[in-house]
Amino acid sequence: MKINFKDLYNISDYKDYEVDEELIVIENNPFINRIKDVKGLISFFYNYDDELMISYQLDGVMVCPDSITLEDTDLEFNIEDELKVVRKENEDGFYFIDGMDIKDFVSYIVLPEVPIKVEKRKENVYYSGDGWTVLSEEEYNRSSKKEIDPRLAKLLEYKEE
Repeated sequence: MKINFKDLYNISDYKDYEVDEELIVIENNPFINRIKDVKGLISFFYNYDDELMISYQLDGVMVCPDSITLEDTDLEFNIEDELKVVRKENEDGFYFIDGMDIKDFVSYIVLPEVPIKVEKRKENVYYSGDGWTVLSEEEYNRSSKKEIDPRLAKLLEYKEE
């Protein structure tokens, strides 16, 4: 569905667009694979200064790749905001392109909220690789107690008389 500026120009009270897209595909973004279960409401209205305003409230799930394993990780989001609609790109407010599709509009709102780093927390799982491993603090303390610095080993032989 397209949102045309001429439809919004002479609204008397407000105009609502319900967003219930099941799946919106976002391409060419390494930080998010897709968005699903998006529900929300987008409203256009005029404020007391006769400025066209936009108010939106969106809920859904972002499917982002885990930064280490690249497995899909579901992140719930809730985005709410109210902005002035502007026709020029360098003005303060929400830059509205005439004939904007709801899918493009939702992705335009959600993309700034996408996290750069996502990790699926697993209890007591530490990563390792070829020649390296991540230790817990307890393991590190146990291994460091066993090792004696060779430069200080001679001091263990010293006996005060």
